[in-house]
Amino acid sequence: MRGCRKDRRGDRVNKDAGASVKSIAADTKQRRPRLVRAAVSLPDATTTVRMLDADLAIDAVGWLEVESSAVCGTDIGLYRSGLDGPTVLGHHVVGSIVSLDAAQAEAWGVAVGDRVALEEYLPCQDAACAACSSGCYRMCPQTDLWKGKRRVGLVSAEEGSGLHGGNAEFMQLAANSIVHKLPADLDPDLAAWTQPFANAIDWTINVGGAQEGTTVVVVGPGYHGIAAVAAARAAGAAQIVAIGLSSSLEGLEIAEVLGATPVVHDGGDLGEVILRATAGQGTDVLVDTVGLEGSAVAASARSLRTGGRLVVSGLGSTPVNLDLKALVQGAHSIVGVRGRSPSAVTRSIDILASGRSGLDVVPTVAVPLDEVDEMFARMVEGRGPSSPHVVVRPQPVLAESAGRTEESRVS
Repeated sequence: MRGCRKDRRGDRVNKDAGASVKSIAADTKQRRPRLVRAAVSLPDATTTVRMLDADLAIDAVGWLEVESSAVCGTDIGLYRSGLDGPTVLGHHVVGSIVSLDAAQAEAWGVAVGDRVALEEYLPCQDAACAACSSGCYRMCPQTDLWKGKRRVGLVSAEEGSGLHGGNAEFMQLAANSIVHKLPADLDPDLAAWTQPFANAIDWTINVGGAQEGTTVVVVGPGYHGIAAVAAARAAGAAQIVAIGLSSSLEGLEIAEVLGATPVVHDGGDLGEVILRATAGQGTDVLVDTVGLEGSAVAASARSLRTGGRLVVSGLGSTPVNLDLKALVQGAHSIVGVRGRSPSAVTRSIDILASGRSGLDVVPTVAVPLDEVDEMFARMVEGRGPSSPHVVVRPQPVLAESAGRTEESRVS
């Protein structure tokens, strides 16, 4: 499958990311949790903290002590629309391995005490599966968000231990978990960006074609929009434009600090807005992170330079009336994207560790387990923090010390 080539090292582990790190409890010996505090989200859009029994785990090959679980728009969207049942959400997970079967440790190239980032996918890994056999495990029907739904942060809390998501002190690892080793000294706030930044790298650079000297326009200065601005910056784009509503001024300000030109757009012809922002030159890469309406997609497509690409990651719901003649004459491409490739995760870790991402300027809003219910309620109602980087910190010491802002203290 295009864009899903296997990692050249033949595995899914970033083995060169850095030295291993001791677990939060500074104990590199095998240890299994027993009773675990977890934020269990319910179909009625409420969350309660419960003690879950790790001994009930089914097919666990190891355990992860969770350092962070970054909140994604997908989490809030599922929460708002109603979960299928009790669920420990959280799919952008970073933590330290505290227990792992020997065979699995060898297969993954990691050890107890290593710090890792998880991808959300739990693919079938069947040789007969076209997605898994091609290395494009993110497209495996079993782990598809709209089909099998077997993924981190979506498996029912009523299945086995229930510890299948990052909003808990510990979560179980399965043989089909996808892990990437992290450097020991990577700042916790930056480590929590691993997956969303990898998404942005895949969408903006690998698919969009952003490179040195190009112009990149990002629509929506939210979580992934800010990450896309950072990806364009890392690619060496000559001009970056971030477009958002007047209600998203804080996000636009963050984008500006990252090097983008902020543009407020509350209506009208989006294509004309882009042309004005680029001095009439248009853009090489246009990343839609919000799901534009059909008319806006058609209008924005007119702002593409020759060979330009419109990359759509947001889920728009209205029909698009495209000028196909202009599409062909301009050699334009319109591409839908989901998730990220393994190589994008590796690049994300490398850039974050090098200090070149710029994402350290984005304030982190750290949320302890006891405050997940209120924070989720705020975000569902559109009253979330001005910073898009909201991170659940299940370990009390980390929730108190890592990136905590006054804004995160829910009142």
